[in-house]
Amino acid sequence: MSEANRWRLATAWTLLIVAACSIPGTDLPKIEIKLVDKIAHFGLFVVFAWLWLQASSRSLPGRLILVIGFGTAFGFLTEWYQGILPWERTPDMMDALANTIGLIVGSLAFMAAKRGKSGNRSNL
Repeated sequence: MSEANRWRLATAWTLLIVAACSIPGTDLPKIEIKLVDKIAHFGLFVVFAWLWLQASSRSLPGRLILVIGFGTAFGFLTEWYQGILPWERTPDMMDALANTIGLIVGSLAFMAAKRGKSGNRSNL
């Protein structure tokens, strides 16, 4: 996949997160699974990290700093954003924490996949 298409995919995923965070709370399905919303936040940000790490052509350390730094800010901003919407959405700092943990896990998974693909650690 070309770098431009990787950027498009990562951008589309980011916009999907904003759209999901914009859905009125009353329109969300009622799922009686403990912590399902935290699992959803975690999963969204695992994919977010992976896609943005794929999209960037910087060195891996540079990518990690950017993705985790901006991703964490984005995760907290989505919670703030939910608090200012004119319809029912509730900001939750535990969701922001789940976002951040998802970023870290997604980044670790990406690094492990790169390490496995390259066959050794020096090619990261």
